[in-house]
Amino acid sequence: MAKVVRAFSLDPGVSEDLDLHTTVPGKSKPMNKSKYVNEALKFYMGKNIKEMIEQNRSLKQNLTAGLRNKDVIIQGLEHQLDELQNAMERSGCRCLWCRLKKRLQKSQAEQ
Repeated sequence: MAKVVRAFSLDPGVSEDLDLHTTVPGKSKPMNKSKYVNEALKFYMGKNIKEMIEQNRSLKQNLTAGLRNKDVIIQGLEHQLDELQNAMERSGCRCLWCRLKKRLQKSQAEQ
């Protein structure tokens, strides 16, 4: 059994969050709050904050670069699709897609 080395007070909001995070669905008895707080403090104090900030920054950069690459790919595919649709329209294509598109354009023009 651990002994109390020093007591700390918690803000009411933090205390409510602690109650929420230590509640176990299906069990009437919550997790040991002292153990939960001890593990959180060990994790927080064991990490180099500067290192965590750099990791977060590099993660954001990687995600942003990945999203930009996906956007470029999507724009290229949309352009290819537009070219294909235009080519099909110019050739007088009778596929279902072109016929439906022509009907839609005709009904919009009539309105």
